[in-house]
Amino acid sequence: MNYVTQTIIDIFEERFANDQPYLLEKLEELNTHTNKYDGLNFLCNKADKTTIKMYTQKTELTEENIAYLKSIWYKI
Repeated sequence: MNYVTQTIIDIFEERFANDQPYLLEKLEELNTHTNKYDGLNFLCNKADKTTIKMYTQKTELTEENIAYLKSIWYKI
C-alpha cells in the first residue's frame, strides 16, 4: 500500500467509522490502488473538501497544492 492511499484510508476510517457500508465500499475501491498515482487521482477527482482538508492536516501538502495538482492532472 502506498502512502497517499494509506493516508486516504486512514481519513475514511476516521470519518466514516459509524457508516460501515459506505466505508467498506470506499475501502474496496482504495484497496485496488497499485501506486501513489492512483491515490493522487482519487484525491484530485473523487475526494470531497473535508477529505482534502484532512489530508492536508496529515501531510505537508496544502489545499492550494492539491488544487494545482487537480488543475494539471490530465495535462500530465
